[in-house]
Amino acid sequence: MSWHAYPRWQLALANFSALPWDLSVEQLPELERQLARKLALEELVLASELASQVQVTPQMVNQARSQLVSQYGSEATLLQIQQQAAISDAELLQALSHELKVNEVLALSSADVPAMSDSEARRYYLDHPRRFLRPERREVRHILITTEDDNPDSEPEVQARMLGLREILLAEPHQFGELALRHSECPTAMERGRIGVVTPGQLYPELDSCLFALPLGALSPVLRSPMGLHLIQCLDIQEAAPIPMDEALPKIIEQHLLQARQQHQRRWLKSLQRTLDRQLSGH
Repeated sequence: MSWHAYPRWQLALANFSALPWDLSVEQLPELERQLARKLALEELVLASELASQVQVTPQMVNQARSQLVSQYGSEATLLQIQQQAAISDAELLQALSHELKVNEVLALSSADVPAMSDSEARRYYLDHPRRFLRPERREVRHILITTEDDNPDSEPEVQARMLGLREILLAEPHQFGELALRHSECPTAMERGRIGVVTPGQLYPELDSCLFALPLGALSPVLRSPMGLHLIQCLDIQEAAPIPMDEALPKIIEQHLLQARQQHQRRWLKSLQRTLDRQLSGH
């Protein structure tokens, strides 16, 4: 097996959300077709005049491998995938070097794309005010008691405990931190239940929808999430507000430049693809 095992498994993950050896017999021919086209196009990229200006160092390759380890969670997991893909360490480094050089050539192909001017960015900011709103943020704390997946009879007991805690807190809301410290089974118990400031979508949906409907200082009903049963309290509400122009402008310019470079790269690749199509058709 050559270094092509690496782009094969990357394509399988990107397009089929599975590793090659987990694909169906119907999916494998399509994967091989995609791989052949990808490698042929990359060969044209590396045969371009720009490629002579690019150099990939061993440090860059080692850094790319370290990023792979982070991506897969551990060195052991990466080595297991390598073993299943039948790709050696030397072949993996060769594949990473190839990938880095292709990416560097693509970056070089769009290096001359001009950045948006400050005046253009200001005009964009003023013309699209809804895109530059900082979402509502809320400070929250909670008490969590977990339920046992393998013991459905545990939930009524946990529910009764949570209802008891809620009755106490309705009468004495200042006791929340102390009760979280004593009863919560979340690491936030050590912070007296404080999760911190969150924006919509950060918590489990069951908690999120309740939190962003609670009045300031209010206590939730007992809520269920995949973790167990919760009580949450809204400690602070920071209303949605416009992002200041000075803060937004650098992000506008950066995002515009990224999109403009990607568009330029796509056009450049399309010209290479036309060359490849002509070669494949024999014209």
